[in-house]
This record gives sequence, C-alpha cells and structure tokens, in this order.
Amino acid sequence: MINYRNYTIEEFATDEKFRQWILDPSDETVLFWDNWLLENPDKRGTVNQATELLLTVNEKYKDDLSDDTIAKEISNLVALAEATKNKNRFSVFRSPLWRAAAVFTITSGLSWFYYNSHFSVKNTAEQASAASVMITKTNTSDKQMTILLSDGSVATLSKGGSLKFPKKFAGDVRKVFLLGEAFFDVVKNPTRPFLVFANETVTKVLGTSFRVKAVDGDNTVMVVVKTGKVSVYPEKDYETLSDKDGREVVGVILRPNQQVVFNRKENRLDKGIVENPDMLSESAANQELVFDDQPVPDVLHALEKMYGIEIIFDKESLKGCAISTIFKEENLKQRISVICQAIAATYEVIDGQIIINSKGCLK
Repeated sequence: MINYRNYTIEEFATDEKFRQWILDPSDETVLFWDNWLLENPDKRGTVNQATELLLTVNEKYKDDLSDDTIAKEISNLVALAEATKNKNRFSVFRSPLWRAAAVFTITSGLSWFYYNSHFSVKNTAEQASAASVMITKTNTSDKQMTILLSDGSVATLSKGGSLKFPKKFAGDVRKVFLLGEAFFDVVKNPTRPFLVFANETVTKVLGTSFRVKAVDGDNTVMVVVKTGKVSVYPEKDYETLSDKDGREVVGVILRPNQQVVFNRKENRLDKGIVENPDMLSESAANQELVFDDQPVPDVLHALEKMYGIEIIFDKESLKGCAISTIFKEENLKQRISVICQAIAATYEVIDGQIIINSKGCLK
C-alpha cells in the first residue's frame, strides 16, 4: 500500500487514487480518504491545496485531462504561484493560468470551508441543533441578492425569489428549498450532495454551478448547467425511490450548456441544449471591474456594493495595500480569493458575512 504521509501537493494531485476520489468518487475511494484524513489531520492543508489545484486543471481541460497534461500544468502552476509569493504588489490578469495559481495558493477561503465541512468531526448534538434552524431569504428588491451558505456555496437570488436553507448544513446531504429563480455556485463535496427542491423537482449536485428557475404558478421548472454535472428528478420519484432497497432514482443527467425543462402537469423531464446563454451566469459576474493600483479597502467596498453583502476587515492593516486587477467573468468566491492571494490574506464565511484575515501587505 502506498504511504501518502510524506506526499507533496504535486504528488497528491497527480496520484491516480487521489484524482479518482476528487473527480469521480466511488464508495471505496471516499471511505479510504475519509479514514486517511481522520488519521492524518495535519495533512488537510496539503490535501486541500492539491484538491483546488486538481479541480482548476480539470476545469480547464475537461475531458482531455491526461496524465502528461496534469503533470505539466501542475508543475507550471506551482512554479508560478511560488514566484508570486514574495512580490509586494500584484497585477491580476485575464490569464487562466494566473487564476489557477491564485486558487492554488489559497490556504483557506473556499478550500477551508470545503474541508472543514467534509472532514471535521463535529459534535452530533450541535450539528442537529444548527441544522434545525432554518433561514428564509426573500428578494424584494430590483437587484439580485447574494446569499452565502454555511458550506461556502453561493446562491444568487433573482428578484421575487425566495430561498429556505439551514443555518448550518449537517448530515449526509445539503438541502435548500427554492421558489423563484437563482444561480448556484456549489462547493464540491463528494460525500454530501447538494439538493435544490423547487416546484416538484429535485436538483442534485456534488459541486458545480447551475441555475434553477421555478416561478410559482408556472407550469414548468427549468434547470441549466454552467459547469460540472447535475442530476434532475421529479420530486415524487426521488422521494419514493431513494429510500427503497438502495434503488437508484431515474432522472436526467445534465452537463455544461445543457438544460432540462420539467412539465409539472405531465411530470415529464425534457432535456436539451441551453437556448438562452444569459441563463448560464450570475449577472454580477458579468460586470467588468478594473482597478489600477487601487487601495484594497476600496476594492472590497466595491464588491460589497455589487453583491449586497458585508465584508469585514481591518481597515487600518489594509490601508497601505493596493492591487491592480481586472475582473470580468469571475464569480464572488474567485474574486475574493484573488484579492486574498494578492495580499497574503485568508477569508472565512460566518453567518452570511465574509471575514478577511490579514496582517497587512507583504514587505
């Protein structure tokens, strides 16, 4: 048996068994890595960086992810990330390679929440208590509403929409209940599927980005996929079959740029290609932002205003920090991660707020 104890980030990311667990998990690989991390909790930081690195490369190459491609890309990203660590100021360009390096060098943020929810051994009573507290957010404004969920996932709720979710996810699944339209960017967790219940449909994902449109009174529900893989089921079929003898529920599997329309009267799912490209993005992500040697507090305030969320940080420690960056198609998490990487900071999501932890700029 392979001894993973002394594996580096690069070695984890190129290991076949590790890649299978992250990209195409089976019961066997999930059990193995769950147990291994429980026995080696000090290696979670290394594993979480390897995971983000692998997911970044996988997203770039999709089905053309060969062993040689992985090795080459990871080597390049590691070298680039290391080269940026000692710089005083950073320019964030449009290059996918740079963005991948930024994701790779984050030691908390999105990765922290993924691994904290995936591997930490929690007190069962505390989990049950937090999961029993349900929150309902309704968007009564003309702008989209950004909702930060406890696992680090983000829901962008359209005007008139309503989302019900637990204060803290617990148990084997992450359930939310949608009325209206929302775009979801879900943190990957192979052992805890994310379920969206909306007008007699259930949308199941492990970690991806997609939109659900389930307007009350409409005869149809639409699900469109931007990245990853999504399974959509009629709710009656899902609830009836999922608890019986381990039988697999029959639904429709969607991949990027595919959609399904559910006819509520006929209880029928019709799969096709996305006809409206605008459905594939959260509108805030389409707004280009250009910052030229801009103070970091100004950049964070701009994001606060754009997304309607609160970002908490120490203004005194960040007042001397400045970045030059262009944001175009990135989502909220990617933008926060890039800023944190540039100033050697980390972030957390607590009670729907983003908390920036920083000791100031690198000297």
